[in-house]
Amino acid sequence: MENQKSNILRVMHINDTHSYFDESVIALNCRGLDKFYIKCGGFSRLSHQIALLSEAHKQKGGAVSLFHAGDCFQGTLYFSLYKGKANAELLNQLPLDGMVLGNHEFDLGNDLVSEFIASTQFPILMGNWDLSHEEQSKGHGLKYQERILDFDTDRQIAKYMIKHVGNIDVAIFGLTIDQMEVLASPDPDTPFKNAIETAKSTMQYLAAKGIDNVIIVSHLGYEADKQLAQSVSGIDLIIGGHSHVLQGDFTEIGLEERANYGERVNGTHIVQAGCHALALGYCDLTYSNDGKLIGFNGKNSLLIDDVAYTDKACSHQIEAEQLSKITKTLADFKHTTFCDKDPKIEALLIDKYREEVERLSQQIIGHCTTDLSHRRIPDEQGQSDIAPWVVESFYSKAHQIDNRVQFAMHNAGGVRAGLNQGEITYADIAGKVLPFAIPIVIYSIKGKYLKAAIEGAIDNATDNGVIGSGSGSFPYVSQLRYRYDASKPSGSRITEFSIYNPKVGWLSVLDEKIYYGTSTAYTIKGKEGYAPLLHREEEVITTSYSMADCMIDYLSHYPDLAKPTECLNQYHRNEKAVV
Repeated sequence: MENQKSNILRVMHINDTHSYFDESVIALNCRGLDKFYIKCGGFSRLSHQIALLSEAHKQKGGAVSLFHAGDCFQGTLYFSLYKGKANAELLNQLPLDGMVLGNHEFDLGNDLVSEFIASTQFPILMGNWDLSHEEQSKGHGLKYQERILDFDTDRQIAKYMIKHVGNIDVAIFGLTIDQMEVLASPDPDTPFKNAIETAKSTMQYLAAKGIDNVIIVSHLGYEADKQLAQSVSGIDLIIGGHSHVLQGDFTEIGLEERANYGERVNGTHIVQAGCHALALGYCDLTYSNDGKLIGFNGKNSLLIDDVAYTDKACSHQIEAEQLSKITKTLADFKHTTFCDKDPKIEALLIDKYREEVERLSQQIIGHCTTDLSHRRIPDEQGQSDIAPWVVESFYSKAHQIDNRVQFAMHNAGGVRAGLNQGEITYADIAGKVLPFAIPIVIYSIKGKYLKAAIEGAIDNATDNGVIGSGSGSFPYVSQLRYRYDASKPSGSRITEFSIYNPKVGWLSVLDEKIYYGTSTAYTIKGKEGYAPLLHREEEVITTSYSMADCMIDYLSHYPDLAKPTECLNQYHRNEKAVV
């Protein structure tokens, strides 16, 4: 006998999975117990837990939905090797009702996005993406892919889907970052409409049709989601991504406390489930027969293994007596769930993808003579130990391609981790230090604009006279030297600036002279204080080499890395400088 349908919708959600198909190892520190390591997350565990939660709710006659709030690209060797192919196939194994695309899906332009979408089997919720003027000559035909619920130019609203919950109709649409060109590389013929204005017009349209219950799947970021809720009344739920916020109090197990799960703003609940497929978020929305949201209950749950280790490499299991205490503590903690793996997803990873990832994970390409840490902005401990080597590798590769190249410059945020003393593997570089598959470019620019870009990037990183976007813009350079004085007026903070000439040594950079350099395709867009780079002299040459490609090639010639020598340490600051 079929269960009577209820007015309760169970919404499960993930975000910012970044190609973390395999489990990760996390460190936990429960009260009264020594620090330990445990395996957590991965798509196999996600799939298993989604099936359990879905079946339990369906048995009660409830409706079930699963959404991905964007940023599945980048992150691990699975993306470096297989780009969107592995993501499409793995996401197809999950019963997704829809996904919004994040900024990292657009890092490499629309072609890869189109290939990914064509390979998926679920709706793509992109209500503020205007595909109406897509150039026909490009051939990837995004606007003809029916599963994309994009911006409806006739009605000036987001296209939406309807989920039936008992006798209630719930409209669902997606919104992504409307300043996408600032963060990524979307094609200019497919622009993004203002997210809040799109939400307002869509809500008005739905209300006129008698649909008063709405869920938005968003890749705007946590603070922007709160602003959206404050600006647009009547949204039941915003499922968010981009900010990697793991809502809930995890302090009992040694992790941080962020916002409460389902934080309510202007009557709208906002949820987000961290990142890297570590956790599954889920909430039950209870509606009255006349469509009022009368109940909300849910949480984020880390999906964990039942074996703990003393070391991050998971080579030494914790002894039985201590393990018993750990498992009891974690079983009693409401935000952790001991979770099995879905054998079908494990089989897929083994059959198609994992062998090459594991091979490269074990492929030794270099050696660190000491720990190389990464700090974005130089401090009393010094500069980053790894970023100077990264930018040096950019210069090395670009100079091989074009011997006119005289310098390299890279933003600190493009380097994601340091290296430990010992062997360096392919996976260390392509999966950890430089996981974003963004190419280097070659360009020419006058000295005055190069100087202004360095000053602007440091100002942005240190909030010196501007409201910056974060420390990630701090510039690391090769074949350049500069001195930055934060106390001086804007436009004159670079007090010394020189470039290395292999024939004669260091020479002053001249304002009107043209210099050839290399940076990433991200930096050259002029974001985060680098706007003076837009005053380039010639067309940018985009190479076929990613950041990781450059570093891996460099290690093939110079396999031993130590702390950077003085000639690589190009950051100098006046004693009065505040950085």
